[in-house]
Amino acid sequence: MLQPDQSIIEVCHVVNDMDAALNYWINVIGAGPFFIGDMELTENQTYRGKPAEVSIQVAFGFSGGLLIELVKPLRAVPSIFSEVLDSRGPGFHHVMLRVDYDEGFKRLSDAGYEVASHGTLPSGERCTLFDTQRDSNGFVELMEMSPLIARQFGNMERAHLEWDGHTDPRRSLAAAFA
Repeated sequence: MLQPDQSIIEVCHVVNDMDAALNYWINVIGAGPFFIGDMELTENQTYRGKPAEVSIQVAFGFSGGLLIELVKPLRAVPSIFSEVLDSRGPGFHHVMLRVDYDEGFKRLSDAGYEVASHGTLPSGERCTLFDTQRDSNGFVELMEMSPLIARQFGNMERAHLEWDGHTDPRRSLAAAFA
C-alpha cells in the first residue's frame, strides 16, 4: 500500500553510476523492480530562481510502500542534482511528501525554506524542491498528484508487490504509464 497522506512517499538518491546504484538497491536492499528512463525538460523549469534545463536519467522502484528514486544528471548543466553531486557526492538528495501541493508549499514556505528548483512536468503537474539542507542535509519535493501520476505510482507499486525479486528487475519508465 502506498504511504498514506501526510507522510513521506519517496526517498531520492543522486548517483554518478546508475548501474552500480541499481545493483545496490535491487540486490542488496531488495527494492524494485526499477522503471528507468531519461528526462529532458527544457521549458518551465527554474533552478535557484533562474531559467534552467533538466537533463537526467531516473529510476523508480518501490520498497514496501516507499518509492525509491535514483537520479543521474546526463549533461553538465547546473541543476539541483549536480549541486549535490558536486558538493558532497552520491547519496541522499530529497524526500517527497504526500500532501496537497498548495498545502505543502505553504507549510514549507511558512517554515522559512526557499524554493531551490521548480518546474512543470510535460503532463502539467507542478513540481518543486525546497532547500531544507539546514535541517535535513537535503531537499523536500512537492508534486501535484494528478490521476496520471497516481496511476504511474500505482502501476509501479503493483509491479513491486507482484515481483519475485529476480525477474526483469530493470524496466522501461514508459511501462509504468501503461
